[in-house]
Amino acid sequence: MEQFDLIVVGGGISGMSLAHYSAKAGLRTLVIEKAERTGGTLCSPKLASEFWVEMGAHTCYNSYGNLIGIIEDCGIKDMMVPREKVGFKMLVDNRIKPIPSQLNFIELFFSGPRLFFLKKSGESLRSYYGRITGKGNYDKVFGPAFNAVLSQKADDFPADMLFNKRPRRKDIMKSFTLREGLQSLPEAVAAQKGMTVLTGKAVSSISSGGDSFTVTTTDGGEYASRFLGLATPPNSSAHLTQKAFPELSRLLFQIRMETVDTVGVAVRKEATTLPLLAGIIPTANSFYSAVSRDTVKDRAYRGFSFHFTKGLDEENRIRKITAVLGVRKEQIEGMMTKENLVPSLKVGHERLTADMDRLISGTRLLLVGNYFKGLALEDCVCRSLSEASRLKALAS
Repeated sequence: MEQFDLIVVGGGISGMSLAHYSAKAGLRTLVIEKAERTGGTLCSPKLASEFWVEMGAHTCYNSYGNLIGIIEDCGIKDMMVPREKVGFKMLVDNRIKPIPSQLNFIELFFSGPRLFFLKKSGESLRSYYGRITGKGNYDKVFGPAFNAVLSQKADDFPADMLFNKRPRRKDIMKSFTLREGLQSLPEAVAAQKGMTVLTGKAVSSISSGGDSFTVTTTDGGEYASRFLGLATPPNSSAHLTQKAFPELSRLLFQIRMETVDTVGVAVRKEATTLPLLAGIIPTANSFYSAVSRDTVKDRAYRGFSFHFTKGLDEENRIRKITAVLGVRKEQIEGMMTKENLVPSLKVGHERLTADMDRLISGTRLLLVGNYFKGLALEDCVCRSLSEASRLKALAS
């Protein structure tokens, strides 16, 4: 068996950032990813000519200090481009409307001052923001907006795991993406020295013995390492740890996941009369949001990624897309469907992750993902950096 210092199972942003920190520290690092590419929700396929759309995460900010650090380490800072200043709109009764037009400003005036004394800790998005914005405004505007941000019914999501405040890099544009889409980042990480990446390989089992782990893939491959990082969805990590870490597995199985069917489309600019926008927030529940490529201008095309609730068949998805865009099916020049998984967290989740950290403390197992500090890209990288620091201490 080929020996590595660290094997990372899962090549999304969490796994790739953990692998980056490991390789940067001089450790021989292997990433095993079951998909044919790395990136996870960082997925920027070209749907028409060289025109790409984001099928998952789509925005970075100058408050994402650790993510920016990885971009700089990989030498792709020159690929950063600012996002155009276009805003979100709401879809109300199949009509595109400005967000302010849906707000009750009298209700907001009387509820808003609670922002200064209400605490987020122990509150859900509904219980916290419902009191600040007023129930009517929450149900009509803020609730659907949170559903759009999280790609799930967001009422019960912990309020303190969203919109984490961070210091900003003054030398970096406030809101940015990468010239060829955010998928360029995991690709750049994979190309670093000291990194081996295997794609199209699913892991069937892990075993722990003595001072090493053995990772077996479904095609019969076996790989050994001193340390093991799991960067897969909680249910996958739960299955992999059932034998070696049964108590940890039990906790991981408690985390619910939401499946989101994302459909990306490209149309000619002249095909749709929609105003330029960053995205669409619907009040109905057939889809959570439609994110636009208008934030990065193109001379010929416009692109949209619709994040649908699970279970809507292809015909109805296309019918909804064409109705919202005001186009005919044959005017869609490129289309792709991708399944995304997002954790559906509840108030009190931090106790669960604290128990997980207690169980892996002092072990050679590292656990990363978007269910520890939050769902934002920077939250994922922060968790990976924290685990990488633990790795460095154990390896020294």
